[in-house]
Amino acid sequence: MGIILSLFIFQVIPVTYADTTWTMYGGNLENTHFQRTRGAISTEPIVKWSYVTEDRVEAHGAAVADVDGDGNMEVVIGSEDHKVYCLNGVTGVVEWSYTTGYDVYSSPAVADVDGDNAMEVVIGSADSTVYCLNGVTGGVKWTRKTKDGIVSSPSIADVDGDGNMEVVIGSNDSKVYCLNGVTGVVEWSYNTGTGNSVHYSSAVADVDGDGNMEVVFGCGATVYCLNGVTGGVEWSYTSGGVYSFPAIADVDSDNTLEVIVGTSDNKVYCLNGVTGLVKWSYKTGFLVESSPAIADVDGDGNMEVVVGSNDSKVYCLNGVTGGVKWSYDTGGWVHRGISVADLDMDNILEILVPIQTDSLLTCLNGEDGSVLWIKKLARDVHDITIADIDNDGCVELIVGTAGEHKIWALDDVGNQSGCGSYLDIEEDSSPSSQNDRELGIEFKTMGKGVYLFTPNAIPVDIKLYDVCGRLQQTIYKGVLTKGGHTFMPDIKNSGIYFTVLQSHNFKKSLKIIRF
Repeated sequence: MGIILSLFIFQVIPVTYADTTWTMYGGNLENTHFQRTRGAISTEPIVKWSYVTEDRVEAHGAAVADVDGDGNMEVVIGSEDHKVYCLNGVTGVVEWSYTTGYDVYSSPAVADVDGDNAMEVVIGSADSTVYCLNGVTGGVKWTRKTKDGIVSSPSIADVDGDGNMEVVIGSNDSKVYCLNGVTGVVEWSYNTGTGNSVHYSSAVADVDGDGNMEVVFGCGATVYCLNGVTGGVEWSYTSGGVYSFPAIADVDSDNTLEVIVGTSDNKVYCLNGVTGLVKWSYKTGFLVESSPAIADVDGDGNMEVVVGSNDSKVYCLNGVTGGVKWSYDTGGWVHRGISVADLDMDNILEILVPIQTDSLLTCLNGEDGSVLWIKKLARDVHDITIADIDNDGCVELIVGTAGEHKIWALDDVGNQSGCGSYLDIEEDSSPSSQNDRELGIEFKTMGKGVYLFTPNAIPVDIKLYDVCGRLQQTIYKGVLTKGGHTFMPDIKNSGIYFTVLQSHNFKKSLKIIRF
């Protein structure tokens, strides 16, 4: 299996999840738009900083990473003034910029693509060029010309399993290119032959479970799944015009991956990752340009698909059936990607919706779609990046707008720090705290199980989560008698999991790795 740029790698279903950084479109190779790091934005956020470019910021979103190795985060984003900007995450001051030959709509990807132990920024431009830039200086390391302009955002991964990184990107010449990360040389390309532009970014994952990576993208009326080694078609599905970036996840908990995509026939499709056949579809009132977000947004233990439509609505769909769980009428087109995170540390996910016509960024409650706050920015709010840009341990929001030609960074009113991760399922490997000792409680891993000792009868809630915060199993919920108790979580697949114990004022989590 190829190397994936991510915090975690599953051995059975290799899905990655964003954590503190957002280094490519959608936060990860699967375009799921889910951020695990929490924020403290419980009310309408304030503007931390903004930067005015010389033209509209219609970019597909920003990348956030320490691109120059100085220990601080930078925000990298493109603009229609033909430039790529690298901004200081704390102040918004330009650290460097690079001028291409035409508009930059592409979202940058940040990674060490050439194995030199330093970060590069890879981005496409409407001047028909893919640029690989030095993360420290913004100088060009290599470029690759295509036969038409580039709007698509790049993905960076070892798609062919050779141990080296490749850049996968689409072009308006109807092709998807796989470029060598060191040289920019074309390793393979696939021509759809449709005469249509490949506007939307590819998602990369082992969608069929064969141990090799696939590249999934849309062009014209067709979704294509390509072999990452050869670029050959493994399957394709034709419907209406494909307008959204595809997202990949196991949305129905069947231990196989699905592909979620929106189309011009007003539908959201869920396709089987192995065959490309439709598992379900949902019809909205108009075309679906919005890229979906995928997470358990209502905390019921199952995945949901949240997507916008140009019928001015946001839909929360059941990942198993495609049925509507709730919808919200925005009053304006939702033509860009939805993003999801726990923005206010309440262990409930919030949903960020960019609205084109009303200059609004709207925050919804993931449980029921109710409005939590609305921030007025400027005309045509584009894709939102949720990331910790100032190293305070809490996420901020980064977004570009066509109106006012601005890049906006939004933060919580109190500028809080140390927000932690969603559901606090990060491993607690610290020695017993004073509170633990006073309570006399011991909670630890033991072989393939977990062991809990309590000196008194207490009510406990022990749950098993996967790495993205999705509930896998309620191990025990009720009153335990005093003494020692051993529990064996029902883990069927390889991967990283967290067992979380809660009891009154006691909470502790343990990491479990299954090979």
